[in-house]
Amino acid sequence: MLPNFPKPLPVEDKPVNRTVNVDDRLYQYLVDVSVRENDFLKALRRETAQYHMARMQLSPEVGQLLALLVKLQAPQKLLEIGVFTGYSTLSMAMAMPKNARLVAIEKKQMWLDIATRYLEQAGVMDRVTTYCDKALPVMQSFLTAERESFDFIFIDADKQNLLAYYQLGKQLLRPGGCLLIDNTLWWGNVADEAFTDKDTRIVRELNKTIYEDTDVELSLIPIGDGLTLVRKKIDS
Repeated sequence: MLPNFPKPLPVEDKPVNRTVNVDDRLYQYLVDVSVRENDFLKALRRETAQYHMARMQLSPEVGQLLALLVKLQAPQKLLEIGVFTGYSTLSMAMAMPKNARLVAIEKKQMWLDIATRYLEQAGVMDRVTTYCDKALPVMQSFLTAERESFDFIFIDADKQNLLAYYQLGKQLLRPGGCLLIDNTLWWGNVADEAFTDKDTRIVRELNKTIYEDTDVELSLIPIGDGLTLVRKKIDS
């Protein structure tokens, strides 16, 4: 006969060991003990800080994670949607295998010129092909000959076309490949119903779309402004 154990108390369906809240002091500690930013990346970050749109630049800890993921997966063919001044481009290019190739799309020549200068200084420009164009037509042009041929895709571009970037990116990504999207926590606005602007609504819709997409596995990482990592299932 089983012993008469007392009934367990009800437990809320919330994790006890949730992600820690990163205040300024803890963030500085994180940077001090984990970020190894080389001279090229440091110089690029400092130059970009002079522009009023500097907040668009990838944070150094996200750039380092991006580079580490590239090293772990060792992709041969990479695609970047949105270059800005090239912090992410440079992070990936320096982490790629020497025979790998990165296609980077940026619609503003001014930003692409800065990125190209640093890629050349770092000696990795020969691994990168750049397009100064809107991303959607370039991605659509790839569908015929390069469908499911990219191993690694990074999306950090305008929010207006974010859902289209994701859907096209999925078609260009090989099964087993990785797709990453930046800004998926959108300054925390996605969790605040008071924010109803178009960009916030699009990011919310994207997050819901990825969550409900059974073709992929995902993790929304609370680093930087939110980084969503997606793996396309091999048997999807």
